[in-house]
Amino acid sequence: MKFSLIKPNLHSFEMNIYWWVCRTHFFFIKMETEIKNIAEDYFSRSDYKIIDYILRGEKGTKVLEIFVDNRNGINIDELVKINHELDDLIEEKIELVDISKLQISSPGAERSFKFIWQLEKHIGRDIEIRLEGDIEITGKLTMVAENDGKIGIEIQIKEKGKKNFTEYKEINFGDILESKIKLKFK
Repeated sequence: MKFSLIKPNLHSFEMNIYWWVCRTHFFFIKMETEIKNIAEDYFSRSDYKIIDYILRGEKGTKVLEIFVDNRNGINIDELVKINHELDDLIEEKIELVDISKLQISSPGAERSFKFIWQLEKHIGRDIEIRLEGDIEITGKLTMVAENDGKIGIEIQIKEKGKKNFTEYKEINFGDILESKIKLKFK
């Protein structure tokens, strides 16, 4: 089978712009991949796991955010230490072109859990879960079975004119589209 590069039918000036955009795009993909590789190598020697990468901003003010977590949680002092160490390591290995800031942080309450192990430290707290078909469930997280890929929650059922009761439900973590700890404000 023969493969060929499909070139758009563009005039010379447009072709130069097209080539520059493609070359620049691939350069940033390569740089982003190198940074991810350095970060993954760094975190492979620790208890921290990478949850997500986000590159945001515009040329000259781009920020690369790396979200990390571990089974016991993470505090601000640990984040500062990791940020300095990883920033120094990346600067030592590659030149950051067009990325003005590297930011290491925890996923925070607004981000959905990506891994079942992240939930273990939240047993006893209220959790909001969204499943396929826009099914939303809110209840108290009571069990995390990482090996089985299941979580257990207690749901308070309130029916008008009847006594409230609690229903226990096990959910496969793989069926969850989104899950967040429900924050309580007093």
